[in-house]
Amino acid sequence: MNFFLETLKVLVLSIYFLLESLVLLFVPVRKKSVAGEIVLITGAGSGIGRLLALKFARLGVTLVLWDINQEGNKETSKLARENGAVRVHAYLCDCSKRQEIYRVADQVKKEVGDVSILINNAGIVTGKTFIDSPDSLVEKTMEVNTMAHFWTYKAFLPAMMASNHGHLVSIASSAGLIGINGLAG
Repeated sequence: MNFFLETLKVLVLSIYFLLESLVLLFVPVRKKSVAGEIVLITGAGSGIGRLLALKFARLGVTLVLWDINQEGNKETSKLARENGAVRVHAYLCDCSKRQEIYRVADQVKKEVGDVSILINNAGIVTGKTFIDSPDSLVEKTMEVNTMAHFWTYKAFLPAMMASNHGHLVSIASSAGLIGINGLAG
């Protein structure tokens, strides 16, 4: 009997979500405005972080850019202003260091305000196999790609919860789900 109910539940939910998908195909969901939000992007000095900053620049947000590469971060800041951003704040931050994350987070709160959208994008890819990666590089990869998310959440989530407003975004690679040669540690 339990198996029958579980199977029936799966079928009913499948039909519901299929119908919902069909409706949303023809009736688009209203886009949310992020104008006026304070958006912090880690790893903003290049790649996906830079592209996100340029996209948000056109949407009327205050941008807070973190990167370990000061020159890349300055370039992203300049490009964001050229793309319409009015308020851009660039900070040098090594996301592998917990105390530095907390220190720069406190600086952001004092100078800019409470972050309402946190995008954890900073990441390290070594291009080496696990065996060829030195222990220090494996540790740094774990600190940036995993632990930094927890430290930034601890720094900014309390204010979001207090105001009952905010978003946490975590950028990760599909390589975290399956093994890919040369992307270890």
